[in-house]
Amino acid sequence: MFLFKRMIFAGAATLLSLALFAGCRSLETKPQPGEPVAPVVTNTNRPAPRHVKQPPESGDTMAPHILAWNRLSEEYHAKPGEMIAPFSFSLTNVSKGPVVIYDTATTCDCTVAKLPSTPWTIPSGGTGKIEATIDLTHKTGVVTNSIVVFTSKGNRRLYVKAFKP
Repeated sequence: MFLFKRMIFAGAATLLSLALFAGCRSLETKPQPGEPVAPVVTNTNRPAPRHVKQPPESGDTMAPHILAWNRLSEEYHAKPGEMIAPFSFSLTNVSKGPVVIYDTATTCDCTVAKLPSTPWTIPSGGTGKIEATIDLTHKTGVVTNSIVVFTSKGNRRLYVKAFKP
């Protein structure tokens, strides 16, 4: 009986280890217990608190006709030896007033999204780009992650996918 329990424990520990070290493949991060979680940014003119980063699951609450994006998902096919997958998302403020982009969050530490400034105010008719990268070091196959863009007019989720030989 003891041997059977030991085998189950070893199997569960192995599966948990594999899940933790499998890499960043569309795994959503959850806030840790005791970690402050800010509410979802909705239609408001108040800035989001700068010291609290919202969780990535707060995506796609933006109404249509606020920001027009050149695309909501992008793929990159890395060449052998390439360690960084670059992405670029262009946007235009098509609303009647300014839109403030407060911050971004990603579903994995290997993915980074850069804003021109924080907060970033885009006037009506204004344009801009959000640059992002996935660090492909120690990764092979398909790496899929998402980026949540937190704005004063709701949030938008963008998807990035890299193929590494």
